[in-house]
Amino acid sequence: MLRAFFKIVRYFPFYFTLYKDFKRIKRYSNQLLREVKPLFFYWDNVVDTENQKRMRDYILIQTMWTAGFCLLRGERIQDNELKAIVNISALAPLYDDFFDKVDMPGDKINALVNTPFEYSPDSDIERLFIEFSGRIHENVKDVPFYLLNAKRVFKAQFESKRLVSDAFITEKEIKQIAFEKGASTVVCMCNMLNKRLSDQESIIMTQLGGVAQYLDDIFDLREDFEEGRKTLANPIGQVAEKRKDFIKEIKMFKKLLNDSNYRDSNKNAFLFPVTFILGATLLCLDRYEMLEKRTGNFEIKKYSRKELVVDMDLLSNRIKAFKLSSKL
Repeated sequence: MLRAFFKIVRYFPFYFTLYKDFKRIKRYSNQLLREVKPLFFYWDNVVDTENQKRMRDYILIQTMWTAGFCLLRGERIQDNELKAIVNISALAPLYDDFFDKVDMPGDKINALVNTPFEYSPDSDIERLFIEFSGRIHENVKDVPFYLLNAKRVFKAQFESKRLVSDAFITEKEIKQIAFEKGASTVVCMCNMLNKRLSDQESIIMTQLGGVAQYLDDIFDLREDFEEGRKTLANPIGQVAEKRKDFIKEIKMFKKLLNDSNYRDSNKNAFLFPVTFILGATLLCLDRYEMLEKRTGNFEIKKYSRKELVVDMDLLSNRIKAFKLSSKL
């Protein structure tokens, strides 16, 4: 804890900048929803409560680590960059559902992403997607390059459909598919910024994408279990082994970052929002381990939804996540 306190004092100017960016993210997110919600009379039917929470979480998490990545470069996230990242984060839950729940044809998904101003929507959920997608096009400077990266995301999402099947698939294949899904998303988001990723940055952010996919899969364990989706966390087996695998990937990410030629102060500014999220994931694993000890083996059918959920809106959980993140 003392180590974490020392870092906060030493790098306070960077963290204060991140706090100001956090306020900018909240202001624009609130403005965006104020503009979009009135367009849908039955808003709660278009986006259910669970997806509304996922939307808020995606916006905050993804935009904050992107703001941190800009600080790594010695820059500040620009207004157009922030707006683009907020909008792609807002549509992320809808995009996932097109593959996982709606079974929308691939050509329609591509049209929603590539040509939102020309697409004629057939439903409210498509209209909502277009609202966010159109704003991405308006704020990304190099749209053709964004669409090239979005194509990679589409391929990774489409390939991940293999994970919802009774057909045999090796753990190695599961990891490859899952990592590409996370990596393609993170790389795409970074390449939506005004300056493209360098080769070194691509390697670092590809690894962060793999770590981020672990994070998603650990938090979404129950949903993935109920839908029969194989992931980096499902089946969980022994919680200690999942923790070991997760920490191994974190160490690889940190090694790549430490070996880069950025200033140490910039690296720490970037790590602050990232490691807090990782700390929250470790807190979730702590919860799973507690349940595993109670029943002898980790048996998800024996636990209620409430028992499995770690509510990061609670101040107590944020403090615990911060303590865990300070040890990474």
